[in-house]
Amino acid sequence: MAFTQPDTEAIISGLEASAESLRAQGGTLAWGVFRRGGTQTVADGDVPYRIASMTKSFTAAAIGVLAADGLDLDMPLGRLVPDLNDTSIADRTCRQALTMGTGYTKDDPWADRVESMTGAELIDHLRRGAIPIAPADTGYEYSNLGYALLGVVTEAVTGRPFIDVATAEVLAPLGLSRTGFDVADFPDLVPGIRLDRNGRGHPAELTGPGVSSPIGGVISTVNDIGAWMNAHMDALEQVGSLDSLDHVGTSVPGTLPQILSDNQQAHRLIEVQRSDHHTESINYGFGLQPRLDSRFGRVVCHSGGYPGYGSHMRWFPDLGLSIVVFGNTTYYPAESVVRNVIDAGWAAATGSPGRQLTRTTTAVPAPHYPAAAQQSETVLRAANLVLDFDDTVADGLFTVNMDLDEPRAERRERFAAWKDELASGRDLELARAFTPGDLEMRTPLFGTVTVPDSYVGGSEDSAETPAATITVSLDHLGAVQTITLSP
Repeated sequence: MAFTQPDTEAIISGLEASAESLRAQGGTLAWGVFRRGGTQTVADGDVPYRIASMTKSFTAAAIGVLAADGLDLDMPLGRLVPDLNDTSIADRTCRQALTMGTGYTKDDPWADRVESMTGAELIDHLRRGAIPIAPADTGYEYSNLGYALLGVVTEAVTGRPFIDVATAEVLAPLGLSRTGFDVADFPDLVPGIRLDRNGRGHPAELTGPGVSSPIGGVISTVNDIGAWMNAHMDALEQVGSLDSLDHVGTSVPGTLPQILSDNQQAHRLIEVQRSDHHTESINYGFGLQPRLDSRFGRVVCHSGGYPGYGSHMRWFPDLGLSIVVFGNTTYYPAESVVRNVIDAGWAAATGSPGRQLTRTTTAVPAPHYPAAAQQSETVLRAANLVLDFDDTVADGLFTVNMDLDEPRAERRERFAAWKDELASGRDLELARAFTPGDLEMRTPLFGTVTVPDSYVGGSEDSAETPAATITVSLDHLGAVQTITLSP
């Protein structure tokens, strides 16, 4: 089957426009477009940024080295790290952690703020009663916790710090000299920016290495990530060339090319996306997100989001193309930027410049445990803070990230503006507290409160206005890590 080479000029034009848009917000965009054996176009290619969860690809490679040396990926974590035995995650495995199959919840806001926590502190945290939201291996649940524990496992089985193992076994062999884990080693690191609700920029706080470094602690450059992506495509070609009857057994398990090739294989289906012009399956492998796109063939990618930064890398093995984007605002939407420029490059290459793809998504269904009364009550109390903010209540509910992500004065201001907008636009008083009848717990640690009577039906000349909602997510111990208002 012939796949479509996206138009590189259209891709570059889109990235330049995104850079200009971010510049208007006070940020900077670094990016690179690489053609194997051909041209490359790079902006700020040697400037270091935090790459956040793109780090997981390096962590998975380090674990692959340990597996080649005898680490059993299917051994319970409690056997590898005996101190975990009195925690709820003790029976999970490295393989489940690698593929986001532990059944523990999405925890980015909390995890991004506790990078410097020690392994012992993380284990003490889990002993306080970490709450899984689903049985292991019953679906895809993106969770940083498993990757933090992969670092703990690394240190337990090697007796060496995780960062030393990853540096010696992965970064150094590939010559990634501008990639590392300690902000102190990168005095020229692009400063991260937190944008408040009014678009004002504030310096983002830096964190140091620790137990959460395996989830998102890497600092790197566009050029180094270009080499990292190319190493993965080299690995697919090298291992693939040995995968024949004439060469059985010559691809030695445990070599870095074999590990990088294995990490790009799909292990857990996440969702399927469709438009009128394509179908795309999205999976999770080992620290990477392998895809199949009817337009391009194989696609491999991973995003990163962090206070002050957002990143995305994506490569197309069947096209010899790779793209990386770094932005320096909190959770900069780098994945959307890359997706949009790739769509534009495809549209231009097929003679339909300007064509927009409208995607529909079918997620893989996954079972969840029922929410306990305490979790439902916490979500409801957090939602009621939007109506009547009480510092004492917030002190008892909020996890460490909440006031770091948004100072309380700004949070109160945002809540008040949202209430005023609802009151003026929908004739709502928002005087009474929310009740259990307003709450839907979607998982034990994720619930949505629908504002009563906030739905506004559309007329013949106007669209329907959806109901207003307040969504609350909790961390592994049931503390509040986000409060999101919509619309």
